[in-house]
Amino acid sequence: MSSSGNSESTQYRLPDLLRNWPWTRHLSPHYARAKKESSAWVASFRPFKSKGQKAFDACDLNFVRAGCDLMNFYFVYDEYTDIADASVANELATIVIENMTEDSLDQDVPSSSSTHILGQMTRQFWKRASTLAKPGSPCFAHFIATSERYLRAVSLEAEDRAMHRVRSFDDYFILRRDTCGARPTLALIEFGLDLPEEVTSDPVIQALTQDAVDLIILVNDMHSYIREISCGLADHNVLTPIMRDYNLDLQSALNWMDTYTSRVIERFLSNQARMPSWGPDIDARVRMYIDGLGQWVRGNDDWSCEGKRYHGSDGLVIRDTRMVTICPRKANYIQEDENPELVVYQLGTRTVVQEYGEEVPGMEDIKDVLH
Repeated sequence: MSSSGNSESTQYRLPDLLRNWPWTRHLSPHYARAKKESSAWVASFRPFKSKGQKAFDACDLNFVRAGCDLMNFYFVYDEYTDIADASVANELATIVIENMTEDSLDQDVPSSSSTHILGQMTRQFWKRASTLAKPGSPCFAHFIATSERYLRAVSLEAEDRAMHRVRSFDDYFILRRDTCGARPTLALIEFGLDLPEEVTSDPVIQALTQDAVDLIILVNDMHSYIREISCGLADHNVLTPIMRDYNLDLQSALNWMDTYTSRVIERFLSNQARMPSWGPDIDARVRMYIDGLGQWVRGNDDWSCEGKRYHGSDGLVIRDTRMVTICPRKANYIQEDENPELVVYQLGTRTVVQEYGEEVPGMEDIKDVLH
């Protein structure tokens, strides 16, 4: 397979990208309450039609409340911008930015901004998040700056989509470091740690953070390829430029990604070992920050298998067997009522068909129809 545009039924093996990652799964004790509250919060906005909401609800976000809210918001924002052109995507970005500033809660914002669903979600999220650190803490500025980079980068992605532009691997990674939304989610780790600017701007800390972002991208794009090719969005997935730049089929591209990921992990661990010291108190907080990076990388992989956004109800089986077969059709949550998502893949000798993230029974002979 040489490109995303003409993909047919393809069986491939997912590499275990994090087999040498030292951070193991750790579930927050606040998980159950945070998940329940955040899911109810998103549902209260009714961002999707009934069938699209059913698919969205199948996702299982395993983070404490602020992380849950942010990830839920990103998924809603992603669905809106995935079907938007660059102009509309920029308008949506402006709406969010106007409602996510340190003083936005104390002043009126334009009515079109404050009443839009994304504006409402942003204000409510920021009202809660702004209580998680001391006023004026650098983490707020870091979060806002990285969020704006994410929002504007998504507009560039929309422009690429409209122009059917597939970037080179290097150019893709530059843009993807912002479109993936990892930078602001990692900035959340700073909340409450009160890390001085001299620490967060240190070259080693910066390198660790960027490598964590890159690992999140690689893991996410490996898992999300299934959904993105079914939605016609795989041009903005790292596997596509890998295949095109190096003239590889899909399985070879996954193997290439595996080798590349191993080098990123080695670099991360090497930088961790040469961390400067700022004294016992700050060093302890830095260790918490680095542990947060490690847990985000691990959690991203765990959620991709245990949630239903990418692999439906068979994520744990795919995690164990590493084998998947895709027969794509296009749809996203916003478009569900008009064109439901259909994903077909092979689990051993069993062919699984899913609509809206739920398995459709009685479809064992679907391959005879598809072929």
